Amino acid sequence: MNAKTIDRDPDPQIGELVEVKLPDLREKAKFLRVRCGTGREFAIGIPPHITKALDAQAWIVGLEPSDFVKPEIRA
Repeated sequence: MNAKTIDRDPDPQIGELVEVKLPDLREKAKFLRVRCGTGREFAIGIPPHITKALDAQAWIVGLEPSDFVKPEIRA
């Protein structure tokens, strides 16, 4: 799909923000590619105004980017 990386967080659970041109849309679409704790990968549609992977994660959970804290992983 020739996805262009917009931003990538070092943490794969935060993910990579990509932009792609889909055939049925006039504008490019943005997706956050993430890996969940089970190792599965997902692409989640993100609004076009978002430019950072961490901000996309905040949007997904309904928070402002300034209020979002990276989840802590405990073993």
